[in-house]
Amino acid sequence: MNNLAEQFVALPVVDHLLIGIILAFDLFAAPRLGMWAYSLFSLPGTIAHELLHWFVARVLGAQPSFPSIIPKREGDYWRLGSVNFVPSLLNRIPVALAPFLLLPVGIWYAVVVMHPSTGWRYFAHGWVASSFLAGSLPSRQDWVVAMPAIIVALVLAFALRGW
Repeated sequence: MNNLAEQFVALPVVDHLLIGIILAFDLFAAPRLGMWAYSLFSLPGTIAHELLHWFVARVLGAQPSFPSIIPKREGDYWRLGSVNFVPSLLNRIPVALAPFLLLPVGIWYAVVVMHPSTGWRYFAHGWVASSFLAGSLPSRQDWVVAMPAIIVALVLAFALRGW
């Protein structure tokens, strides 16, 4: 079993339950606890999420600002962090959807670091793995930034296919 995904699937049920419970809490319950509790609970995933935006924007020359992890209330939800960059049709999709790169990191962390741990470290590593997995989901704003380029790419693909 050398494939990381296979190793993740083969984890004991209790590992999947722990990750699932923490993920559900992070996505549904923690936001109702207030800004500080929510932002602290989500901190590892938020930092990794924003650093991935920054790194991909930097690699693509999109002039990113340094990541902010200061929570801000925006309507009905909290924005836990942000990175500003100069968007173009070529860099919008990779920069906005960069957090997807955190998914294999969260899986690796669960398999290599969390699973062999015991005691309180097991729960702490479960929290970090779950936070990385939650952080791998692009935010609403990420989709807003990526969508114009996705639409252009789909139109071009459809036009070229018919041509």
